[in-house]
Formats: sequence, structure tokens, C-alpha cells
Amino acid sequence: MTAPHDTDAGQGSPGRRRRFPLPRGRARVLLVLLAVLLAAAGADVAVLAARVDEVRVDLHADDADGRTWVLVGVDSRARLPEGADPADFGTPEAVPGSRADVVVVVHQTDAGTTALSVPRDLVVWTGTSGGRLALTWLDGPQATVDALCGLGITTDHLVTVDLGGFAAVVDAAGGLEVDVPEPVRDGPAGLLLPRAGRQHVDGATALALVRSRHPEHRVDGAWVPARVDPDGRAGAAGTVLPALLERVHGSLALPWRLQAVSWAASGAVAVDPGTSATDLLGLAGADLGPVPVLPAGEPFGSVLARRPTAATTAAVAAAGLSCGG
Repeated sequence: MTAPHDTDAGQGSPGRRRRFPLPRGRARVLLVLLAVLLAAAGADVAVLAARVDEVRVDLHADDADGRTWVLVGVDSRARLPEGADPADFGTPEAVPGSRADVVVVVHQTDAGTTALSVPRDLVVWTGTSGGRLALTWLDGPQATVDALCGLGITTDHLVTVDLGGFAAVVDAAGGLEVDVPEPVRDGPAGLLLPRAGRQHVDGATALALVRSRHPEHRVDGAWVPARVDPDGRAGAAGTVLPALLERVHGSLALPWRLQAVSWAASGAVAVDPGTSATDLLGLAGADLGPVPVLPAGEPFGSVLARRPTAATTAAVAAAGLSCGG
């Protein structure tokens, strides 16, 4: 297997968000919907509309048999959470470009909603080369979408959020309630939760939970390395996303919080050209339970790459996903 990139650092950032004027029809829909939702909060909906960005990607969305969302958390160091220590993340010069750090697939049908968290280290194929899913974003969003299609996962709608944007949305929603089974820390991720149990976390801590790759647990008063869990990051994403959506749902009854969430989200997310405000409201209303991790083979190599298996294919099919052509 030849990988298109050897490390997580690499080329520029073809997947970074770039501002585009919204088509007149979509801008009109966005303004009407935001006006209905945010009038009580006094939000400037025209300003919110101008903050929505687009991702340059070619999708052939077909919502007739369900709507499949691909949510990608990208790890560009160009925009860190407010107040973050660059030492916890690395500078843009030290870690150039963007990788698909977290990938969650949400499939909505009339019968219900299913979701999967896709491991970033899953081996995928782009053209004649194989490599980890995370690194496909270095070649642009289209490469990631095409790689997922090779696994049987179509993309009707693409939504991305960067490190700083994710933390900002969590903070605007009032933070999250998470259940921590045991005290945990991860210095490189900027994570420190010194006690176990259900607790309230802010945006920076929620982001650290999702990014944690080398956690330590406190045992008998001493911090010891946790067992290596190749699904750790994907599993954390599957826990944090439903918690965040639950907080967004709760914001609908609180005009002041709804305004803050809408402002943060409009500046944080980027969407493909075919995704409208109506579509995004449908996603925000999704009822997600625990999000399982897509199964894969055992890790191999120094970067813990994992090959798809028969269980991978079966899980994709069981979720009602398919990608033709």
C-alpha cells in the first residue's frame, strides 16, 4: 500500500473555508428562516447570512431515499479556540494544512436517523493510492468525499467545522454535560478532568475530549497511560455530538441563547453549495442517540492505520448507506 502522504502535516489548505456570496434564492430562504427563529432575540439576520461559508466540492445529492450528512471536524491550526495555548495544538507553520480529524455520518429517513463515527485512521483509496482517511483532506474535500464513497458512504450534504469554531459553538450553547468514567488528562490535547462522573464542560474541554489521542488516567493518586484505544477519538466524537445537538435543541426555547448559538454556528460551519438553511435546520433537529464507531481491522504500522473489514461493509449497509457509481 502506498500512502499519498507520510505524515499529518503536509500541503497547503485546499479545504479551508472560503467566503462566497450566497445565491440570491438561497440567501432569501436563509433570511426568512433566521428571521422567524431569531426575531425575538433581535438578531441581525443579514449579518448572519453573510457569515455562512461554502466548501468547494461537487456533490450529486439525492435525498429521495434519505438524506446523508457527512460532518467533518478539520484540524487546521489557523484558527484555534479563543484563549488556547498554541503549545497544545502546534502553530500553522509546524502543522500546516488541514486534516479530517473527526468524521461523523448521519443518515436521515422517514423511518428514523442512524449515525456512524468513522475512524480517522481508516485506510481508504483515492485513485490508485491508499492512505488514512484523515489525510485525504490535504487533497481537498472532494478527495475525502470520494474516499468515503469507496467505503459505500454517499455524501448528500457536507458540513465542516474547524477547531475554534467547534469550541465557540459549544460555549454559545452553554457548554455540555458529559459523563467521565474516570479522571483523565492528555497534555498534547490540552485535556484535564481531574474527577470522574457527570460534569459540565466548556468548548475548549469538549474539543480536547474529541482530540485526545494519548490519555492518562489517575490510579491510586498517580497518572498512568491508558490502554491504547484505536476508537478513542471516534468514540468521543460519537458521545459529544449528541450532547451538543441536545443543547442546541434546548436553545430553541431560550431566545438569548438561540441568538448566541446562531451567531457562533454561522461563523463556524461551512457547507457545500447545495445545502440550504432548511437543510441545516433539519440536521439540527435530528434525534441522535449514542453514535457507534464504524468497525475496522486491528491497527498496524506506526500511525495505527486500520483496514476496512467485512464488518465495516456490513455496518455501512446496516445503516442504510450506499454509494453508487
